[in-house]
Amino acid sequence: MRSRTLEKLLYKAAVLLVIIGAFVKFILSPATNLGLYFILAGHVAGVAGILMYMKYANDLDRQHQAPEENLKQLKKN
Repeated sequence: MRSRTLEKLLYKAAVLLVIIGAFVKFILSPATNLGLYFILAGHVAGVAGILMYMKYANDLDRQHQAPEENLKQLKKN
């Protein structure tokens, strides 16, 4: 099993970027688009973390399916 610290770091960065973006957009300077850029960057980081986790889950599922398929073929023969 590999460590999933990069995915967790992306999730934390995403939440932080969205919170900072909302704060900048609605509190500090509503006239600029800087807050929206932070919010967008947070969403992109969150999606990247989700995609990395999906790849990890699919790889783990393939590892578990391979021995089961071999066992089915052995029972069939």
